[in-house]
Amino acid sequence: MFLQFFTSLRDAQVPVTLREYLVLMEALNADLAEQTVENFYYLSRATLVKDERNLDKFDRVFAPCSRGSRACSTRWRRRTFPPNG
Repeated sequence: MFLQFFTSLRDAQVPVTLREYLVLMEALNADLAEQTVENFYYLSRATLVKDERNLDKFDRVFAPCSRGSRACSTRWRRRTFPPNG
């Protein structure tokens, strides 16, 4: 799943490196995301996005990853991924 997320970011032209992916994996192994989608979103965004111009691309790739997840609160999902956005 995480490798597919990483390759999807690269396909969307978000300049992510293998080193950044490995840092993210280390952070997840240390349970820094605390097993919630919201925390994973911010952790992966902070780890993988170096330029704010790529935030929209990151969000477009991340959106399908989070839809349907029970760990993500409904309020946060509506705020981050509006129904018409």
